[in-house]
Amino acid sequence: MLQSWLGTHRIHLIAWSVFIIWETVVVIYWAGMAGTFGNYAIHYTINITLFYTYALLLEKATAFHNGAIWKVPLVVISTILIYLGIVTGVDILLNTYTNILPGELPSLRIRIAKVLYRGSFFLLFSTGYYFLKRFIKEKTEKSRIEKQRFQMLIEKEKMEKELAMSKNAFMKAQINPHLLFNTFEFVHQKLSAHSPEDAKVMLYLSDMMRFAANTQHNEGFVYLSDEISQCENLIALHHITQGAVYVELASGPDLDEIKLIPLVLLTILENMFKHGNLNDVENKATIAVYTYDGKLHIESRNLPRLIKSKVGFGSGMDNISNRLKYAYHQNAEMIAGIDEEGFYTLSISISLNVLNIVPKTTKAEQIHA
Repeated sequence: MLQSWLGTHRIHLIAWSVFIIWETVVVIYWAGMAGTFGNYAIHYTINITLFYTYALLLEKATAFHNGAIWKVPLVVISTILIYLGIVTGVDILLNTYTNILPGELPSLRIRIAKVLYRGSFFLLFSTGYYFLKRFIKEKTEKSRIEKQRFQMLIEKEKMEKELAMSKNAFMKAQINPHLLFNTFEFVHQKLSAHSPEDAKVMLYLSDMMRFAANTQHNEGFVYLSDEISQCENLIALHHITQGAVYVELASGPDLDEIKLIPLVLLTILENMFKHGNLNDVENKATIAVYTYDGKLHIESRNLPRLIKSKVGFGSGMDNISNRLKYAYHQNAEMIAGIDEEGFYTLSISISLNVLNIVPKTTKAEQIHA
């Protein structure tokens, strides 16, 4: 701690050492003699204390502009009077009870004049120190603000570039929706004649692709009830392609007007199909979506597979967490992990007051519009 303190205040220590040596040399040159060590130690301690105390009081007095016009003179006068009283009293005590001060003390008038001159001298340098310290502080703060602003501009430019790259990649990867849906319709008609059950796959796929294609036109939010419908399509699709899968999706009745960032529920469900054991009828996987106590709650529970799937690299849940934080900040909370019974559980809660709650238009209204 001492080494750290010395390193922090080394400039002050060097400056005071040079000043004391310089004054001592000047006094010896003009007076032909030097004072005692005790005299130097006591009076320089008082003067150095005056220097820093006055700078601190000046900083406090000018912290707020209102009232500074009378606070500063009050600080100056009170500091001088206290300094005068302390130095005069110390000199009388030292002269009476010690041999630190050689010879007789001069008259009170002369002593007061010397003390006032000496005090004004240190107050002047202390004022300069205060302004230097303030200048350095303001310059440092300005530099910090400029650096922060520059960093924000860099981050903004980076985000804009990433957004442009994402849009460009999306446009390159995008298939003409009309061609895609026309193809689904053609395949559906062909399969309907031979295998009506398999034809349902095309209906589910068409509906899900239409939902995914429309998310880009919804200002970053989708109706929660629409995504729940797509989750039901995905479950039905897995029933057809994989046989018996035991997943129960339950939702509250008051979700039609709530808008949420897209693909939260679908990602949770997809994660279940990738990493969960959904073939145990006694331990069905569950997803529940409901509102309670001013919050939207999304909860899931499923048995994990004994052999972990390598598909997806486990980034889906991290993606949901990051998107929730970006969209809703501290108003969204996500907790996931393995519980005591060995089930993978996930819980998301979002304050309703930060969600978009918009009356949902009917299909007839949409067509009329």
